[in-house]
Amino acid sequence: MAQAESGTSADQRARRRRQRLTQFIALAVILAVFGFIFPRIASYSAAWDDVRSLTAGWILALIGVTVLNLFTGWWFITTCLPGLSLPRAAAMNLSSTAVANTVPGGGALALGVSWNMTSAWGFGLEQFTLYTLVSGLWSQFAKFGTPAVALVALAAVGSANRSLVLAAVLGTAVFLGALGVVIWALHSENFMTALGRFAQRAATKVMGWFHRPGPKDLEAAFLDFKHSAAQLIKTRGWLMSVSTLTSDLTGWFVQLACLRACGVTAAEVSWEKSFAGYALIRLLTTIPITPGGLGVTEVGLTAYLAAGLDAALTNRIAAAILLSRALTFIVPIPFGAINFTVWRWLRSKREIARIDEAAPGETASGRSASNEATSGDGASADAESEGVMQAGREGEPPKE
Repeated sequence: MAQAESGTSADQRARRRRQRLTQFIALAVILAVFGFIFPRIASYSAAWDDVRSLTAGWILALIGVTVLNLFTGWWFITTCLPGLSLPRAAAMNLSSTAVANTVPGGGALALGVSWNMTSAWGFGLEQFTLYTLVSGLWSQFAKFGTPAVALVALAAVGSANRSLVLAAVLGTAVFLGALGVVIWALHSENFMTALGRFAQRAATKVMGWFHRPGPKDLEAAFLDFKHSAAQLIKTRGWLMSVSTLTSDLTGWFVQLACLRACGVTAAEVSWEKSFAGYALIRLLTTIPITPGGLGVTEVGLTAYLAAGLDAALTNRIAAAILLSRALTFIVPIPFGAINFTVWRWLRSKREIARIDEAAPGETASGRSASNEATSGDGASADAESEGVMQAGREGEPPKE
């Protein structure tokens, strides 16, 4: 027993070390990019001057395209989780994005935020798991498929280049391979059974670290999940594909609008080159080096779009890229933090009110019992009722 606990403690220490190392690498990359690499490409002060010179018309246009980008992301979420309303999708997306964009490896914490909210709205674990896997797959499909879409668009106007062709071929190969694996998995009972057995062993081991029993019969759960996933993709696959592609394209609209707002004309950076750069960086950031590709995206896009151009134009391009990243990456953070804080506060108030409403009934029940039982039993019932009311006054939420 002591050896098992020692092994568990060693595993936990190793995980913490890996997590700290990941966070350190992410922070080092961000500091290196914004402190040393980016200033060698463009001037922060000149870029800020370009942003400050935006006209009121362009500011309104940028607000509009930013809201459109957020809206399409929320729409995609509703297509992956039937029964979720658009306002709730917005609340969940803003809250989880605030976590994912600020914490290295924050995807797991963001997932916990999403589950906290969806479970409170009545969605079960199976529904949430299905949503998480399907939305994650479709988002990755979009990242790998966008270069192919960009290549088709550029080939149509005769502007395709070698780097985009290479990225499109790679992205398409990965996309088709992953899609083939998903289709095969959803049609293979043996594969899902084997996956369920593996998950059973892994979950039992993990729960053993916390001295708790593992889940039961994951094989059957995985088979049920397979049927649910197949049904969701059959009925909503086309809608999920359209919504995720639309969400991806509106992200590029924000970038293109920022370029034009900062004075970068179509003759200097065409929409084709802007789209190609966007697609290439989306493909690159599938490797989670920093939260949301922070640093990697900014320096990569600026270097690609400004290659061979003079310093003044490079500064305008840098201003546009930094502005577009602020609108897509930074804007959701404060809104998400405020949203989640308010949601938790409102939920806590509702739980306290529910306890307070239940307390009088329980008190009456305790008094009724005291009339029919001995004085000792009556005292016990009154004590239980008083405990419920005391919990309500202290704001202790009920166990769910």
